[in-house]
Amino acid sequence: MKIRKFFVFSAILILFGILSAGSSHRAIQNRPSAAVVIRDVRIFDGDRIIPSGTVVIEGEKIAALGQGIMVPPEATVIDGHGKTLLPGLTDAHVHVWSPDQLKQALVFGVTTVVDMFMSVNVMQSIKKARAEGKASDQAFLVSSGSLATVAGGHGTQFGVAIPLISSPDQAREFVAGRIAEGSDFIKIIHDDGSTYHMKWNTLTDAEVAALIDAAHKNGKKAVIHAATLKNCEDALRAGVDGLAHLYFEDAFDPDFGKLAARQKAFVIPTLSILRTMSGTVDTESLIADPDLSPFLKPADKQGLQTGVQFTTGKSAYASAERALRQLKAAGVPILAGTDTPNPSTAFGPSLHRELALLVAAGLTPVEVLRAATSVPADMFHIAGRGRIRQGFAADLLLVEGDPTSDIMMTRKIVEVWKDGVRVDRKAYAAEASVEREKAAQTSSAPPPEYGESGMISDFEGDRIASAFGAGWVISTDTIYGGKSQAVMQLVKGGAAGSQGALQITGEIVAGAAFRWAGAMFSPGKTVMAPVNLSSKKGIGFWAKGDVRTYSMLIFSQGRGFIPATKIFSAGPEWKEYFFPFADFQLDGGGLMAVFIGAYDEPGKFTLTIDNVRLK
Repeated sequence: MKIRKFFVFSAILILFGILSAGSSHRAIQNRPSAAVVIRDVRIFDGDRIIPSGTVVIEGEKIAALGQGIMVPPEATVIDGHGKTLLPGLTDAHVHVWSPDQLKQALVFGVTTVVDMFMSVNVMQSIKKARAEGKASDQAFLVSSGSLATVAGGHGTQFGVAIPLISSPDQAREFVAGRIAEGSDFIKIIHDDGSTYHMKWNTLTDAEVAALIDAAHKNGKKAVIHAATLKNCEDALRAGVDGLAHLYFEDAFDPDFGKLAARQKAFVIPTLSILRTMSGTVDTESLIADPDLSPFLKPADKQGLQTGVQFTTGKSAYASAERALRQLKAAGVPILAGTDTPNPSTAFGPSLHRELALLVAAGLTPVEVLRAATSVPADMFHIAGRGRIRQGFAADLLLVEGDPTSDIMMTRKIVEVWKDGVRVDRKAYAAEASVEREKAAQTSSAPPPEYGESGMISDFEGDRIASAFGAGWVISTDTIYGGKSQAVMQLVKGGAAGSQGALQITGEIVAGAAFRWAGAMFSPGKTVMAPVNLSSKKGIGFWAKGDVRTYSMLIFSQGRGFIPATKIFSAGPEWKEYFFPFADFQLDGGGLMAVFIGAYDEPGKFTLTIDNVRLK
């Protein structure tokens, strides 16, 4: 689910090559030279509860498990009295746009994520690092890579080039292409937008069935984003392996749970995003939780407080809870997933919220813990993870108390290990604290000096200048290993009869994980220095250019270095654009930079802009 996403470009954490050295979490761990022993601890092994036992970690694996275990010489021994050891948690529905999101997940005990749509290049680079033994500081990734949709369908609105389906005959080729890219399963979209008051093109039932069949013939599971109850039931009858969400509407079929059970399908309810879509953003308790709040950065808080621009209604959420109880009664496998980083979510803390929502909807704490450990491991064939077993990966979560009776105890984290490596949560908390302090200082700072008109640049002079700030620079993906290029120059004849304009000419070249080229303005005295522009409503400009889509990105301190984005189209005639800060879920405080240019779609382009101003 990626409605009104503001994270499409979030993997560009080093966009423009100007990020500070401390902007991503590197304080992860020191690989122990000797064994680690957690002694006399309550163990939930992914299936059952062991009241007291000992677990030995040696290298990347669980070396021993049970009672009366001999402690290896020079082992680090942890007293487990009053604590519970769990398999590292799995978030079974996310969208990963940067390896840093996988690092953040670990801090909250999420050691595995199942991605439902991401950049293929980023997926491949993450898996390459894992194969080379360089990913112990990242949650383990399972991904569909791209997704199956149609022209003008859900998934195409983010400016990311993806393969499209236009007939059932293309299903075999589509699936073969995803397998060649390294996809672990096939993700399908069946959603016309009607449940949230939008209009999308969508796959036909025949195309959905053909994709499911092609996936199965190639030994891959098929998972579907199906918006309505009918969409879900049609997909189940066509043999889909799993539902990526429960349906988004107030609907009911007494046989829904039985149908899913009969078809041997699993379901990822994603109550976190369904609750937000229903009009309830109740994440303040999550933000205020003393066990989680020290690890939340300004971008996390902002994301958790953000709502969607529509509502499906509270009755739709009640229907989802009712459907979940049907699924439980029918014995359908339930998986815990959040649809992070959609509005009201964040990597890590949102899974703990999802667990609580599942309990509130009728599952027991033990059922919920299975939904976040062993069940996703089984459903997605994640070998050697999701359970505490001898020889399995040492992905472990140690918490205070007993989450098998009180699910809120998953938040009281003592230690996290990924592949036997201890996560340095204290270092992450210190980094988060520094970022929060900087954001607080910036939000109370006076705005930079600018004229009543709010003009940034009218491009009338003999040089590329701005009325305030550090000015304009070219930004391309070359600092990210790409080959895209751009140049900017003043040209005669601007918008609305003005004398001049800024012309940006370049080419987006395929090859890099993320591709961009354009011009960036920094309103602070130095590049990417945050300033307070909250006295204005947004940014406007005029533009014309080659017919294609372009992007405007806004970087703010509150979002870290994950930009908020809007896609716009330009043509040969001048057109005026205005982008309110509110449309980016921003208030103008802590604004660091604005980028205008081309993104992702390969090819040459010319874009001319004029009269860029605050309004």
